[in-house]
Amino acid sequence: MLIKSQNGIQIVNLDNCISICIDGNNHIIAFYPFVDGYDKLGKYSSIEKAQRVLNWIWECYRMFQLLKLNSYGNPKELFRMPNDEEVEE
Repeated sequence: MLIKSQNGIQIVNLDNCISICIDGNNHIIAFYPFVDGYDKLGKYSSIEKAQRVLNWIWECYRMFQLLKLNSYGNPKELFRMPNDEEVEE
């Protein structure tokens, strides 16, 4: 599954990440299995908004895996990181 960053300048392949988390500044960050390998995917005004977006990523990824498991072809999934204003607290 691919994730398009909030600023629109990068696309991250989730299959290459070892984790996605929220840092102390409410950034959602993807980490890679090599030294200093990470990308900031989006920034939110509150931890609640960042958690909501992280949950959306999880739900999207689960649906992507279900589609693959049930052989609905080769699903092409792209999650676009929403802007802060698009996320309700």
